[in-house]
Amino acid sequence: MTKDFKALLVLSTLLAMILAAPASAADQELETATFSMYCYWTGEATLGRVDGVVASRIGHWGGQEIVQVDYDPRLTDVAELTAALKQQRSYYSRLVSTPADGESRDEVKVQSGKPRFIEPKHSLRTRYPKLHALGLTEQQAIALNSWSYFGGEMPDVLTEEQEQRLLKR
Repeated sequence: MTKDFKALLVLSTLLAMILAAPASAADQELETATFSMYCYWTGEATLGRVDGVVASRIGHWGGQEIVQVDYDPRLTDVAELTAALKQQRSYYSRLVSTPADGESRDEVKVQSGKPRFIEPKHSLRTRYPKLHALGLTEQQAIALNSWSYFGGEMPDVLTEEQEQRLLKR
């Protein structure tokens, strides 16, 4: 084989690998939903267990405790997110900034102003500060926050490097 052919073969293989790789959260078309509830810590932990949730924020909007999530609509939807919150008995309503943002008028409340967010992942930060300090990705933090709130077996989301750093602390 000639050098040019080998280089072309390597480039073709790399291109095929890149095209076959799953899209990162940044490349996905994400949607955002905001929910009011009695306790945003419970809501954030609950929604963190729903496949397709890729980011979460907690805070206040119009005097209500809220959780706002970014999610992949190919994996979940507002109805599934709402059902998870209702099952946990932590759901009041879905909040939108304009009437057109709500598909269904039931359980949708139009809220003026903007949400004010505070530091998320409370359960993880307070119960497992060494884990929280590992420089987690959002996906890792969501999984570990839900685990720290609800218990059970710790999810296997840490990289080998993070596991080694945790053992050294």
